[in-house]
Amino acid sequence: MTGKLHERLGAAGAPLLDAVREHPFFAGLRDGSLPGGALLHFARQDADFLLPAYGRALARCAALAHDHDHALVLTRMAVGTLEARQAMALGYDLMAGELAADGDDSWRTRPADPATHAYTSFFGAASAGSLAEGVGALLPCSWFYLSIADDLRERHDPGGRYASWVSALHPGEDYREVLDGFLALVDDLGRSCSARELAGLERNFAIATRYEWSFVDAALRQLDWPIASMTS
Repeated sequence: MTGKLHERLGAAGAPLLDAVREHPFFAGLRDGSLPGGALLHFARQDADFLLPAYGRALARCAALAHDHDHALVLTRMAVGTLEARQAMALGYDLMAGELAADGDDSWRTRPADPATHAYTSFFGAASAGSLAEGVGALLPCSWFYLSIADDLRERHDPGGRYASWVSALHPGEDYREVLDGFLALVDDLGRSCSARELAGLERNFAIATRYEWSFVDAALRQLDWPIASMTS
């Protein structure tokens, strides 16, 4: 195979990235038409479930890394993710007052929805396997995030309802350097891992791209479990 691994993965994942970018959830963020309840659902699922699971999975991958530089990249990403979770949770809490008129307060105590539960479980399972499998599962979340944040910043309505939130969502230019380090790690794995490990990385990458779409689709629909908990 020719070309760097991250370039091959990027080409394979491009249709899913386009589908996520053009999903009605992000289209509604751009033009301000997104129901407030959908954004609050996203906030709860992202800050309280997805980001903590992502940070812990990065830490597990760091523990699997034999290369010092790889371990350093993954550890820094893990710490950055968990710190960002704290800041985002505060921002979402402040946002809730503005959006409260769109629905009740049940979003604050809602459990992980089925899509979030599946995605975060996937993070845990993949990062408990090999480094390659874990990295494949984790790559779309950070890679898609920056691309979507760039697109939102470029195309959103500056006078729209969510303009300030779109600006706050962007992780900043420092994040680009972090992602570059992650992509370099991916390319290193592409050169050093076995054919079986590479297949696992590519398989998990493909699965994770679909979970990215499912996560925002669940937020738009404010997805809940079809049956109540037996303890409720």
